[in-house]
Amino acid sequence: MTPIPDKDAPPSIHHYDEFIEGFAALMETRGVPRAAGRIFSYLQVSEPPEQTAAQISAALGVSLGTVSSMTRLLMNAGWVRRTTRRGERQAVYRAAEGTMTLAVDGVMEPIRQARRLTSRGLELMADRPETARARLRELDDVYRFFEDEFPLILEHWHRREESTSS
Repeated sequence: MTPIPDKDAPPSIHHYDEFIEGFAALMETRGVPRAAGRIFSYLQVSEPPEQTAAQISAALGVSLGTVSSMTRLLMNAGWVRRTTRRGERQAVYRAAEGTMTLAVDGVMEPIRQARRLTSRGLELMADRPETARARLRELDDVYRFFEDEFPLILEHWHRREESTSS
C-alpha cells in the first residue's frame, strides 16, 4: 500500500535527503549549525547549482530568515558564494569551489596546537612516573603522527587537483 503524503510536511523536491541530513549531522559535530549544514549539503547536489533563498527555503522546509542567517554564516566561512545576475532581482547562492580543500588544509593548525599542548602537558608531568604519563604520551604520539603525515597527504591531494585541472 502506498503511503498517503502528508500535505503539511515541507516539500522534498530532491532525492538527496539522506545525504543532506547525514552530512549536516556530521558538520554539526564540528560546530556548524544543523541548518547551515543542510544548506551547504543541499548546494552540493542542487540542480541548477545556483539557488535563490526561496528555492533553498522550499527545498529544505526552512524559513527565509533561517536561509538568510545561515547563508551569511556560510559565506563568512568561504563555503558559499552569493551572486546576482544582470536583470534579476534575486541573488543566487552556490557552493564555493575549492571549499573542501580549504577545510582540509585548515585541519593542520588544530593538530599543531593539540600536539603543542600535549607536549607541554608531558613537560609539566616530567616528575611523574611514565605509567602516569602513558595516556598523555599516547595522545601526544597520535598528534605527532598526524602532524608528520598529514602534510604529505595534503601535498598529494594538491598535486592530484593540479593534474586534474590541467
